[in-house]
Amino acid sequence: MSPEVLFETRGSVLVVTFNRPDQGNALTTSMSKVFSEKLKAIGGDRSLRAILLCGAGNHFVNGHDISGFSSDVNSVQELVFQKVQFFYAVIRELQTMERPVIAAVDGRVSGGGFSLMLASDLVIATKRTVFNTGFTPHAMVPDGGATFFLPRKVGMARASELLLLSEDFSAEQAEKWGLINKVVADDVLQAEAMSWAEKVAAGPTRILAATKRLIGKSYEQELSAQLSQESTTWTAGSRTFDFREAMKAYAAKREPKFTGA
Repeated sequence: MSPEVLFETRGSVLVVTFNRPDQGNALTTSMSKVFSEKLKAIGGDRSLRAILLCGAGNHFVNGHDISGFSSDVNSVQELVFQKVQFFYAVIRELQTMERPVIAAVDGRVSGGGFSLMLASDLVIATKRTVFNTGFTPHAMVPDGGATFFLPRKVGMARASELLLLSEDFSAEQAEKWGLINKVVADDVLQAEAMSWAEKVAAGPTRILAATKRLIGKSYEQELSAQLSQESTTWTAGSRTFDFREAMKAYAAKREPKFTGA
């Protein structure tokens, strides 16, 4: 049997492919467990400088696999607990890791897949992609940080609409609302997403990580605190090898070659 999550290293990019195409890549507990363990394992690997999330077949991730939730109540509660623990570990790792995370989405994106997309730093979608928060039709509370990320990206009113009504919406609408960064033709998704992944992987990794942290803090503190943290981070960044390389490249009127150090 083929693994449900595939990991492939392409240069400095870790490509993660959710691999249950016949089930729309719906997330199982074991998929989240394997994925979270992989993310923790690569924590100190400086050779990997970007993460690209993809789905096998015609979908990104069409929700959680809930096929085992029809048994007795006590069993379901234990299944939900296990699923949530591993899935939340994935979301935390994606948000806190010092690497940009890019999601290349296609087909159906809903439920857990929608939360994975929200937790990514950059999102590219095909024109045919259809989105749906997908929780309430199954009497499920939104998970994976959906109630955290969505209001910050689209505002309270739109977030309430998307989560409570749970209606399909298009890639064009998602881009208009600021949920995704770019819409591309169906046949160029992988090429475009890999191009972005390679670009950030070739960048000043520690500076990109610091920028990612600052963006995450921006909703939690007032301007003066944000300015103070920017100042401290800027100073720390000026001590990196990539900063020195950038200054040398600027003086020599050439393109910098960053190493991530």
